[in-house]
Amino acid sequence: MLDLQEDYLAAEGHLVEKLGSIEGIRKVYCSCDLAEMKEEAQNTPALHVIYNGDTVTNNAQGGALSHPKQTWVIVLAVNLRKKGEAGVLLAKVLKHMAGAHGPLGSFKRVNAGRPSFTRGFGYYPMAYEITFRVKR
Repeated sequence: MLDLQEDYLAAEGHLVEKLGSIEGIRKVYCSCDLAEMKEEAQNTPALHVIYNGDTVTNNAQGGALSHPKQTWVIVLAVNLRKKGEAGVLLAKVLKHMAGAHGPLGSFKRVNAGRPSFTRGFGYYPMAYEITFRVKR
């Protein structure tokens, strides 16, 4: 298990860089949430990296030591006129993330929300957790 160094959200930049090398993905966005995405302005197929919060599973020594678990959601956005791309791109992302390791630890795939479809776009979420140690 890795220790937190200086950046609590260090996983975001790592994910954006890592996902940017997937063939067929036009853009990787850092997004606050899906609601902020503007369908008219985005390049697809695209990936959105979203910090989905954390939980603290263990505290010790009066809070001087904790083990947060962060959840990061990667959302594949595709234009539904080319929806046949979705399955191929999902497979590429899943393979690319299998065994992935970042500055705060290893990414473990967990259950994500359901896909959604709006205004001619499809959004396919995949969620990953990392657990690390915070020491005073």
